Amino acid sequence: MLLATRYKFKGDQSPDTVREMLAVFAERGATEGEVAHYVAADGRGGMIIAEVDSMEEGYENLLHFQRWMDFETTPVMTIEQALPTIMKVFG
Repeated sequence: MLLATRYKFKGDQSPDTVREMLAVFAERGATEGEVAHYVAADGRGGMIIAEVDSMEEGYENLLHFQRWMDFETTPVMTIEQALPTIMKVFG
């Protein structure tokens, strides 16, 4: 399953707070199954694309960061995967 997770930073973004968050990130590493991780150019958040076998894989990771970020996760598929169904319904 392919998941797109958008995150936005919340609350205090002081240097001490960011250092605390980065220490957790350094300890945990990249999200399991991470395909891509993009940071928004406005500095307010980013997006992670991850391929997982279950929701639980990413859920634990989100819990470690929820005090610093809000998350929105959406199951997604490639256009190549979606097109046959789109054509079946609308073609």
